[in-house]
Amino acid sequence: MKIKKLTLALMAMAIVTVAYAATDISGHWKGSINNEIEVAYDFKVDGQKLSGSTKGPDGNTIQLTDGWFKDDSLAFTLPIMDQQFKMTGKVKSTDQIVLYMKGGPMGDMSYVIKKAK
Repeated sequence: MKIKKLTLALMAMAIVTVAYAATDISGHWKGSINNEIEVAYDFKVDGQKLSGSTKGPDGNTIQLTDGWFKDDSLAFTLPIMDQQFKMTGKVKSTDQIVLYMKGGPMGDMSYVIKKAK
């Protein structure tokens, strides 16, 4: 009896893990940096390729480059003012991503974006 319950619990965990790994982050995401600077991203996932855009400080659209998405990790580059800012991220839930930037104009930082409804 214990073996049967353990097997069922392991199967349930495997299903949840597969469902979580298959999260599609395509869509519109919003957040803020230091509760001061509003940011928004439009992501599109095609297999492991991540593309999309955001708005720059001047309001112009910036296309994400070199993007990828696998399991719960993502990365892309933001070309802003003749510089390349590399971003990485982790999906924390189906509606929350933490993004990280090393060595940006404000130094190393992280911030949360949430799926817009």
